[in-house]
Amino acid sequence: MANIKKENKKVINKKYKVKETKKNKNSKKVKGNFNTIEVIAVMIITALFGVFIGSVATYFAINSRYRVNNKNIKELISVYDEVVEGYYGEINDEELLEAGIKGMIDYLEDPYSSYLDSEVSKEFNETIEGEYVGLGAEISQNFETKQLTVVTVFKNSPAEKSGLKVHDVIYKVDNKPVEELSLNEITEIIKNGDIGTTVKLNVKREGKDIVVEFQRGKVELTSVTGEIIEKSNKKIGFVRIDVFAKNSYKQFESVINDLKQQGMESLIIDVRDNSGGYLTTVKSIADMFLDKNEVIFIVKDKNGEEKQLSTKKKSIDVPVVVLINGGSASASEILAAALNENLGADLVGLKTYGKGSVQTTKTLNSGAIIKYTIQEWLTPAGKSIEDNGVSPTVEIELSEAYYNEPTKENDNQLQKALEILLLQK
Repeated sequence: MANIKKENKKVINKKYKVKETKKNKNSKKVKGNFNTIEVIAVMIITALFGVFIGSVATYFAINSRYRVNNKNIKELISVYDEVVEGYYGEINDEELLEAGIKGMIDYLEDPYSSYLDSEVSKEFNETIEGEYVGLGAEISQNFETKQLTVVTVFKNSPAEKSGLKVHDVIYKVDNKPVEELSLNEITEIIKNGDIGTTVKLNVKREGKDIVVEFQRGKVELTSVTGEIIEKSNKKIGFVRIDVFAKNSYKQFESVINDLKQQGMESLIIDVRDNSGGYLTTVKSIADMFLDKNEVIFIVKDKNGEEKQLSTKKKSIDVPVVVLINGGSASASEILAAALNENLGADLVGLKTYGKGSVQTTKTLNSGAIIKYTIQEWLTPAGKSIEDNGVSPTVEIELSEAYYNEPTKENDNQLQKALEILLLQK
């Protein structure tokens, strides 16, 4: 957020006395007209002079600050050059610079500020953006034989369009035998290219050798899924949000519309083990449940506090329960707190993680990312959840039966949420 400073401008009014003479009777009129113009001219000159002085003052203020910063930067560069040129051993310039940047972030001693190298950054961006360039299929590799098997083919993906099928065994990628490559290397070959470029896969399908060629394209990751659970003649919507990616709001809206068409009477939102994501995404999702101008959350930074308000009429008006646990963090906690404090929605499960800070990111020339804290967020009631978390209204641990056999029937937290909604009219 940019800080906008307002300047107070003073206007000085000067009165000019006009002297009459007997020699020219019209002198008063002439002089009066002349002095009106003169006054305007002086005011314009005064204003321009004020702007000039202000600009000069601003210039020196900025450059004074720049000189201080420049002095520090010069010393940093000097040390870098000194080490590179004078150190006895071998040094990788890029790695040294990377270590210096990482050292700055480490200095902050903030668990949520971090340096992500280019490889980790790529995975981070794919998750948070909700899309990547590649094949659009889930592939598993046998540890011993190195055999690659297609497990899932995503809908509308390059893989589906090319005719790749589940259970296909891939034995060559761009003419390179898979047994000579690691899974990471195979993934890199498939994804390392521009949209529209071609990759050739040699696969075995039902005893036949088949060549599948696909064009790299954008693959949308699914972060929101939903279904109707029918119980006691009630249709209860169940929506799972894995992460608040950039495209999660559109997916959430689409899922909700589908559930409405199926006759949804109430709703369970599952954000267990959802570590967060974009604030804009969770704000848009929460907006669907609230009336206009209700507080979704409060942002606190160096300039004070600012309420983030809902902007439109609610589009979801059914009883809601939110499932939470210790892995629900950041944006998940914002949604849970907003629905609880504004609507009285029950929160079922365990206390959330307790991440009440907001980070921003900057991508470096190397492809690495620095992530650092810029704000704190508070619940609509002004409560800080940093290290405290959001407490459930109904505390219940996940049963051991679920861990042994993860089914909806064994998910006692989900069953408790269903029970709560069935009791509501």
